[in-house]
Amino acid sequence: MATEEDQVKKAAELKLWLENRIEEMQEEMGRLKETLALVDSSLRASTFRPAIEMMDEGKEVAETRELKQDKGGKVIATASVTSESVIIEPKDGMKLKQATPPFKSFLVGKILQGMRAKDQELVAQGKLGKGRELSFDVEESEGAISKVIVENYREKARLNEILSTVAWTFSRMLEK
Repeated sequence: MATEEDQVKKAAELKLWLENRIEEMQEEMGRLKETLALVDSSLRASTFRPAIEMMDEGKEVAETRELKQDKGGKVIATASVTSESVIIEPKDGMKLKQATPPFKSFLVGKILQGMRAKDQELVAQGKLGKGRELSFDVEESEGAISKVIVENYREKARLNEILSTVAWTFSRMLEK
């Protein structure tokens, strides 16, 4: 049977072993953190996409573009662009109303509805699948435009036309 002195001696040995082990693990944790920092740095240097995006291959990350006023170059809206849609939001503090010309007559009436009508013709002719035609929506908050959402623009030329037309339209609206 172990004596009390043996138990104290054993406890002291265990304490010393635990302290050494904790110190070793702290050193290892420091080395692991340094290694992680090196790996992150290497990934940033060798790719244009952050590692989190590479892990999320199934999710498409939106590209953000700034739309600028044609006179003065002030940013008046931001556009979040994916391969399927574009969401355009006026900058905070800009109270643009749908009733202000040329929003309804030009942007909505001529450009967006014109593109949708062309797509509907293609669907009717069987050249475009149903559900692939351009669609759009205008959301409001407190009586002002909060978002212009365009889905199925399909072509880069159309996207560029939509973005430049929105920038031009918002610029004209701000002059009124």
